[in-house]
Amino acid sequence: MTRRKGLSITALLTRKQKTTEAQGRLREREPVAIIDIGSNSVRLVMYEGLTRSPAVLFNEKVLCGLGKGVAKTGKLDETASQRALATITRFKHLVSQLGAKKLHILATAAVRDADNGLKFINEVEDICSSKVKLLTGEMEASYAGLGASSGFYNPNGIVGDLGGGSMELMPTGAKADIGITTPLGGLKLQEVSKNDIAQASKIARKELSKVNLKWPGKRKCFYAIGGTWRSLARLHMFDTGYPLDVVHGYSVKSKDYIEFCKRVANGNFEDFAGIEEISKNRQNLLPFGAVAMIETLECLGAKEVKMSATGLREGYLYSLLDEKIRQNDGLLEATGELAILRSRSPQHSLELAEWTGEALTAIGVEESEDEKRWRKAACNLADISWRAASDFRAEQSLGIINNAGFILRVLENLIIWG
Repeated sequence: MTRRKGLSITALLTRKQKTTEAQGRLREREPVAIIDIGSNSVRLVMYEGLTRSPAVLFNEKVLCGLGKGVAKTGKLDETASQRALATITRFKHLVSQLGAKKLHILATAAVRDADNGLKFINEVEDICSSKVKLLTGEMEASYAGLGASSGFYNPNGIVGDLGGGSMELMPTGAKADIGITTPLGGLKLQEVSKNDIAQASKIARKELSKVNLKWPGKRKCFYAIGGTWRSLARLHMFDTGYPLDVVHGYSVKSKDYIEFCKRVANGNFEDFAGIEEISKNRQNLLPFGAVAMIETLECLGAKEVKMSATGLREGYLYSLLDEKIRQNDGLLEATGELAILRSRSPQHSLELAEWTGEALTAIGVEESEDEKRWRKAACNLADISWRAASDFRAEQSLGIINNAGFILRVLENLIIWG
């Protein structure tokens, strides 16, 4: 009997291959990276490719505080600038290591407003050998709106993006020049008000009284973007005992959220469950983020708040896609990629979706548009845990779905279908 020599995992790991990419990545994708230079944080996000539902390869932020002091001095703080440049230098090396084919660098309010912003941009461009795209407030608003379109299925409402130096507002589906920018970023509001919450409320109310945006529909849903607002939502989730630790798509009635934000604005966090999960830097800005939220919801007359994990960066990538690709369903794109990467037969997912659809029709069950999407997504995920022992496959599938980076949040429905 001829014995065949198996290939050890060491040999698999060390053999020369045509590509350096791990097999857990889709080789048809060309990685793309964005360095987002914000007023509070500098963040690097690397995506597997420029797609309708881009999977995140790497995501890291450093709270550099570039916008701190700009409202008072008109300049970027030297210490904050050096911290940001050191961070960007490291990010550049990470981009090279992970093989990104394209690097986009976006700069927002702090760099835009500072007298020495151009000097900082030149230093960044020397480090990265890439051009920095300095966004106007209107551009920020436009990309925030596209971020919601990227992250939700047919969103309808007004998008708000709270940064460190500014806050942008944009109706979903509106033209790029409809959005507006306000000087109500968390850091700026803290500085201009001299750390006085009551004064911050007056400033925010005055600025928002100038806003004249029309709701695109009757639902009046406000989509909230930004690190401080995400931290605020996480605190609300902890405080109310919400069972999932997934911020994207988290929804609260405006009147309830306003009452919660009033408690946060008082600045006494001892009574809040989970406050230790929020970083100290974010805790300092939470009262001002709460003030901005209260005044925005009341000014706009919003009925519901929905949190978005997709914003300016995702909106910028979304703007680069062909219109035909934009129309694809992001949920089905994301779950379909998981089927390709983790199932025994991706073709079976399509067969299962077709069979279940015909079965429901045969027994007289009519599906809504969303129910049909959820069913197809569940079929894509039906076989992703086959490597696990049979007794634990359901548990592993649930864990993957519950913690997956799906940008269109339908977790409860997928779990039910699964």
